[in-house]
Amino acid sequence: MLRNLGCLLVFVPLLTINLLARNGAQDATAPESQDQATATEQIPNIPVPAVPVPTDTQRQDFHQSVQDIHFDFDRADIRADDRATLQSNAQWLQSHPNTFITIEGHADERGDIVYNLALSDIRAQATFDALRQMGVPEKQILFATGWGKLYPVCAESDESCWAQNRRSHFTLWGEQGDGAASGAASH
Repeated sequence: MLRNLGCLLVFVPLLTINLLARNGAQDATAPESQDQATATEQIPNIPVPAVPVPTDTQRQDFHQSVQDIHFDFDRADIRADDRATLQSNAQWLQSHPNTFITIEGHADERGDIVYNLALSDIRAQATFDALRQMGVPEKQILFATGWGKLYPVCAESDESCWAQNRRSHFTLWGEQGDGAASGAASH
């Protein structure tokens, strides 16, 4: 479900722009075709919670308390040491029920783009599932998606750097100053 929401958040604006461009290119007197009316009707109305912009103190508390988890090469299962980190994240989120997050899965630079995108998406979903099992309400996690190798935190080509890039990253929803909820803006 969250994967679909993440995809919709990317593709709905693109579809809307495409439809607007197509409609603008048509003759103003031409009647709207049935296909265009149907396509517009099929776009779901996705509710996005109205979340106040976090204060600097809330933002700082989040970034100090909620930590990324990391994965082994070519794996999406959560390691024992990262499970403890995730449990700490879950406890923090449960104690801050009005905090909304996104989960971004990432991969290192090795492998092709499509494979890494799929693997990072599986990592994000595994992280989401684990948080849910730990008691974090689903409504607090607005979406989980994979970014592949697009946004590395380390640019060196060695194992130490690759290990840092194989992660699930948590983003605080509503950080407008950082371009909230976009993979590029959170890195």
